[in-house]
Amino acid sequence: MSDEFFVKVRRAIGFDGLISIIIGAFILFLPGRSARAVAGMMGAALIAAGLFKLLSVFKKDSVNGTTRLGHLISSVIYIVAGLFIFIDMQAAAVSLILVVGILTGMAWLIEGIIQLTILNQISTNKFWSILSAVISVLGGLSLLFSPLLGGILVWTFFGVTLLIIGIFKIIQYVTLKK
Repeated sequence: MSDEFFVKVRRAIGFDGLISIIIGAFILFLPGRSARAVAGMMGAALIAAGLFKLLSVFKKDSVNGTTRLGHLISSVIYIVAGLFIFIDMQAAAVSLILVVGILTGMAWLIEGIIQLTILNQISTNKFWSILSAVISVLGGLSLLFSPLLGGILVWTFFGVTLLIIGIFKIIQYVTLKK
């Protein structure tokens, strides 16, 4: 590996570690503000997508009227959804946490069900597969029955994970020598 490439890789690891620590600490120590910040980013993205969609409605010459109307309606929906996020950032942050809890719960539930359905294809010890599937199903159901608390726990876990990864990357950056 060339010296220049090594220096670039080392810097990338250090920068990644620093960003991970900052974002992880932000999520962990200021969970409400970090959720509002992410909701704000989503609102800005929705508004930008709506505006680009709206501009594309006026640039298309070969599209028929019905398709153009559909694009116009969807662009207005994007813009209005983005504006609603900015109108009440606290509600948007709570909604974000709810969505995180619900989607994580659904993913775990589906994963557990899939694990249970493929048990007959596993020829080795099935105990660990059954245990993992049951834990996934129970965890998914608990998140679905209490999505706000589950979302907060998942959000906090995400912050802790980013913080730990960032610390390890900074240690790797400091100890990396050619």
